[in-house]
Amino acid sequence: MNLDFLPFLPSFSPASPLSGEQEANTLSAMALAAPITCATAGSLSVVYGYLQLKTALHRVQTKLIFGTKKEDGTEAEDMELVAKMRAGGNMQVRFPNEFVPTGLILLLLLETSTQLSPKLVAAFGAVFAVSRLSHAYALASACKPGFNHIPPRKYGFLTTIGCLVAAGSYLTYAGVQALRK
Repeated sequence: MNLDFLPFLPSFSPASPLSGEQEANTLSAMALAAPITCATAGSLSVVYGYLQLKTALHRVQTKLIFGTKKEDGTEAEDMELVAKMRAGGNMQVRFPNEFVPTGLILLLLLETSTQLSPKLVAAFGAVFAVSRLSHAYALASACKPGFNHIPPRKYGFLTTIGCLVAAGSYLTYAGVQALRK
């Protein structure tokens, strides 16, 4: 298979060609150098896409195409749309305001730069992902009658902060130890 059109992949010289199976194994290993981060980032991206789709469908239904303004330019009080927008915005890349990008960077560093067991790194990724999903669910459901969005939002936030502080502290310690050598 000729992959010359993909400049980021290593080129294989004709002098020592790889068999199709060897090439597939090499590409697979390269693509999954950080499988825990890949799985966590991929899962959160699917959820992000779903949340953005819900926002878009709500906009189409209510004809609130931009922000919370109607087509005639008047402001609409649509708290359900605002809640859906915040649930999706909760995962956007806007440093330093949102937590998912920071958590994924920390997860990648834990996975690739430390001697932590893969199970411990996976546990961090799972707890971090569940905390963000809990927070997003609370925001998306804030306008539902009878739903108390405060507990999942509060515990999602506190767990997220705990994950970031724990990972950041461990990475700081590991970095200082490495610099002392």
